[in-house]
Amino acid sequence: MRAFGPFAAFCLSVAATAGGANLVELNEPAKIANSFSAKASVRVVNVWATWCVPCVEEMADLRAIRSTFGPEVSVIGVSLDDMLPGDRQISKKKVAAFLDRQRIAFPNVYYVGNSDALGEFLRFDGAIPITIAFDRGGRELWRQQGRLDRRKTISTIRKLLGRSR
Repeated sequence: MRAFGPFAAFCLSVAATAGGANLVELNEPAKIANSFSAKASVRVVNVWATWCVPCVEEMADLRAIRSTFGPEVSVIGVSLDDMLPGDRQISKKKVAAFLDRQRIAFPNVYYVGNSDALGEFLRFDGAIPITIAFDRGGRELWRQQGRLDRRKTISTIRKLLGRSR
């Protein structure tokens, strides 16, 4: 029950901050891990932005990956849209509207913290999109720099879950 607490709080904060989209504002990279479902064996982080063409193109792939595996795989998006100068609330609404249009049901973080801290935490140079899979303990299992290939990614996640089909 204790592990469910942070996830429940995350879900409630998501419902309060964004219309239909699962979007919550965070400024600490370590708190992203609190957004994962406790039941998931594999936890996938995708760092993206609405202004990144390959990021936008792979949203349907991420949605398909999420629906393929159900509760076995937890997917979290991390939007870097706040990295561009401008009004935070307008930018955040734009991200929420984009997620709604794309029918993205998995949780997303609107990251407002230091970009160097996020890069250090996830061990990447800032180039997006980047997708990283972790086990329940936070150990990195796999990463893909650049746009995902849906079939290859589903095959890789199946292997990470220990199944062939």
